[in-house]
Amino acid sequence: MILFDDGSFLLDYDSASDTIFVTLPDMRMHKLSEAEECFRIMVNYVNDYQVQNILLDSSRAMVEVEDTQYNHLIYRVSLQLKQTHLKKVARLVSSIPKLEAMAHWIQAQVLTTPPSSYLIKNFTSKEAALEWLTGTSSRSQL
Repeated sequence: MILFDDGSFLLDYDSASDTIFVTLPDMRMHKLSEAEECFRIMVNYVNDYQVQNILLDSSRAMVEVEDTQYNHLIYRVSLQLKQTHLKKVARLVSSIPKLEAMAHWIQAQVLTTPPSSYLIKNFTSKEAALEWLTGTSSRSQL
């Protein structure tokens, strides 16, 4: 069920697996407020639906903002997700080494900040991510 789609940011909810599939938006300096709004919408849906799993697809997302702004935004969103019923976040990795380094640093910070409420794991394939989240490697089997 499509919850939100503005052409660059997609939230697709699968009730059978209690998973929101998120296609992350590009983050550019002049559109940073749009990215912030997209993350606000995502957190609201995770809260409203009491979602337990998220599959974040950052494999095609572009990040063209200052490191400190990016880190602050993603860290803030990650902490907001700690206040939900979320149990697992599977993230499809980017091919951009700098983005991956920042993502791993933020993940380490979030996982060590109390309360510890959800697991984060990075994947190179959607099938492996789905297997970890739901126990099946295909959405059609859900």
